[in-house]
Amino acid sequence: MSKQQQFLWAVQTALLANAINLSLEPSNAISNRHIISASGTLGTLGDALYASERIPDGLSAIEAAIDFCDYMLANLREDSDTVPSWFARS
Repeated sequence: MSKQQQFLWAVQTALLANAINLSLEPSNAISNRHIISASGTLGTLGDALYASERIPDGLSAIEAAIDFCDYMLANLREDSDTVPSWFARS
């Protein structure tokens, strides 16, 4: 697999696992619907496709996927986090 394919596979797997985790508790599923809904997921996947074409040479696919998911998934993002420069849209 190419680095881009590895990144997309890792992000897709993380999105699925995150959605399952967030939906286990009914009250969490309701409050996190924007993260685990089809439209929320498709929006994030669109951003993943954009990011997958911009992974810096010095960053592995899994490092890039961690950067991406830590920022893009609202339940993983810290208040102080900013979008990593390598996939920020200008």
